[in-house]
Amino acid sequence: MFHRIAILILSLSMPNVSFSWELVQEETPVLPLTPVTKTIWKQVVEPRGEYDVVSINRYRNTEVATIAAVFFLPGENMNGGLTILNERHNLWLYLVNRGIDIYAMDYRTHYVSHEVKQIEFMKNWSITTFVDDAATLVTQVRLLNPQQPLFICGFSTGVVYAYALTGKENFQGLIALDGGFKQANPQGFDLASALRQFDLRADFASVLSRRGYAGRTAFMRSVIDDPSGPAISDRYDTIGDEFANALYRALGAGALANTKDGVSSIRVLAQQMIDYDWYFPTIQHIEARSIALQDDDSSTELDDHFGNMDLPIIYFGASNMVAEYTLSGFYSAIQSGSRDITLNLLEGYGHADVLVSNSAEEDVYQVIETWIKDRVN
Repeated sequence: MFHRIAILILSLSMPNVSFSWELVQEETPVLPLTPVTKTIWKQVVEPRGEYDVVSINRYRNTEVATIAAVFFLPGENMNGGLTILNERHNLWLYLVNRGIDIYAMDYRTHYVSHEVKQIEFMKNWSITTFVDDAATLVTQVRLLNPQQPLFICGFSTGVVYAYALTGKENFQGLIALDGGFKQANPQGFDLASALRQFDLRADFASVLSRRGYAGRTAFMRSVIDDPSGPAISDRYDTIGDEFANALYRALGAGALANTKDGVSSIRVLAQQMIDYDWYFPTIQHIEARSIALQDDDSSTELDDHFGNMDLPIIYFGASNMVAEYTLSGFYSAIQSGSRDITLNLLEGYGHADVLVSNSAEEDVYQVIETWIKDRVN
């Protein structure tokens, strides 16, 4: 009831805000008889069409005093759902068990089923659209906890949104998990030409897998149930080997996940990825390159504040990613304007390993916990 009253007060006191929140899941334990809970709020956003919906997932431990909160922006095709219930492989659970609440976002893509075939409506789902959606949700988070220190965290593409969002909202600090905003030595970008090609191709959204939704889901479920089970392809002994090889080769040797060296559990990687969203708007690939490859992208205001950012930044980069990508993460933090920068290179890590590796608790989670606590005490 408190939440509903508070939301009404916000709507009445902010005449330019035309949205109304809906509580779609009351606070519920993520597992029976455990103190970690999940609450979901859903928000209809402009232009209020069938798929113009976003949501926020709050995770907290009801038996631990909250000292801060993190607004989490997932990567491409990712969402705010909880699929790993072991805190050794889940940053969110690790933090909430130590008094740091998590608010994880579901983008508009979360509400577009794989069964939807007419995808023209995603043509204009730009980075600005997603950043504005996130800003709307940040308003709600601040309403629920007006005195609570709030940090922003992004993974992969979510780092782009996080950097952009700091130009609209004030945060206690920014956590960048294997992603960047600007590239070192930007070469410029012909945005007009790229957009013309985009219109000609009419390829407005990418799909998650060529296996199809049912095929991918069955494959991932088989890996989770028994990685030592039979492979689909006769080139591999087990389905775990088949999945490990696909991940290892996806972005270049060990770039997505360093499965050859066993940095992360194959089963855990499948748990992390099984519930990804099916579509992602391809316009954002173009816009991200335009922002990254120009000192100041004149087509958008999202990078106008870059170079004058006055908040602490901590960056984690996977060493196995393409050098240009990792360098972008370092460059973005160093050139941001922040006077409080912490840089971490995770040796032997692939992109996905940053979130779930066997050593993530020591290499990533504990470092973030200490960094946050040092900045709220």
